[in-house]
Amino acid sequence: MNKIKTIRSHAGLARWLAEVSEEPIGWIPRKAVADIPSPYAYSPTKPVWKWGEKFVIWFETRHRYYEVFELPARFPDCYLTEELASDANFKAD
Repeated sequence: MNKIKTIRSHAGLARWLAEVSEEPIGWIPRKAVADIPSPYAYSPTKPVWKWGEKFVIWFETRHRYYEVFELPARFPDCYLTEELASDANFKAD
């Protein structure tokens, strides 16, 4: 997963969110991206957004510091519903 953008303010995040799809196009389990540190991420899932031709996720990695990552084209852990992604997150390894 490649970091493609860093946003350093709430206003910047709001401007960027205006550019992405209105609704998430998919969901991924949090454990699939557990290597991305985010002290504010408590949900078992993360929404996947479409930004131009890219599929992206974003995290607040520290206070008012947001990082946007591009998902690979064939990311194996992307689900159509949040429920499926949540179930995959809690499955035993």
